[in-house]
Amino acid sequence: MRTCSALAVLLAAFTLSACGKPQPAAPTSQPAPAGATTAEPVPAALSTTTEIKRVDASGFTLGEYLPPLDGGKIEIAVPEGWKPAPRDSKYVVRFSSLAAGGGLPRIDVIVEEDKLGELTDLSEENVVEFTSAIAKHLDEAGTVVIEPPLPMIIGSVPCARYVSNLKLNVGGGTIVVERQTLALLHAGRLYKINLSVEVGKLLDSRDAAYAICSAIRFPVGE
Repeated sequence: MRTCSALAVLLAAFTLSACGKPQPAAPTSQPAPAGATTAEPVPAALSTTTEIKRVDASGFTLGEYLPPLDGGKIEIAVPEGWKPAPRDSKYVVRFSSLAAGGGLPRIDVIVEEDKLGELTDLSEENVVEFTSAIAKHLDEAGTVVIEPPLPMIIGSVPCARYVSNLKLNVGGGTIVVERQTLALLHAGRLYKINLSVEVGKLLDSRDAAYAICSAIRFPVGE
């Protein structure tokens, strides 16, 4: 009995000493040394892939070609289900969807003088370089893109494709739309096929813009 009592006393003493033993403190973050600064996040520059995306144009349906446009420099066919809008100096040609009644979606083909460097004509050999120049230009302009520039061959036509947001004035207010741009270069002139759609509806009309691009012709000598 005396032995058991002594053992009980020892166990109790051990338990009390363990409970009262200080435990290591949890790690805490330390303040930065004096003079140190925290890096602010900055937008990453637009990057482009070197892999060319190819689109088979055999399934596209087009109507007749319009008379030569842009002073005879380009020929454009009408995509199925669309019609040309009245002429306007703001664009080379505009197409309205027959199903939309003159609203969105719509396709504008515009032309600008090339300001992207030494390239004057686009080919499969330089479409990646051209797309990189487009990405650099968009980045410098602060353009926010949904899909970054991508080098493409649609049918046999090289181009750069990207998607951005655009604000349009409608009925005294503004709405945000998605705009897919297919950029082409010929004889130092930068052509853009801009498809504008309601947000989330790009795929419904994407192939109409692809069809226009695939069938673009540049008359010999122009």
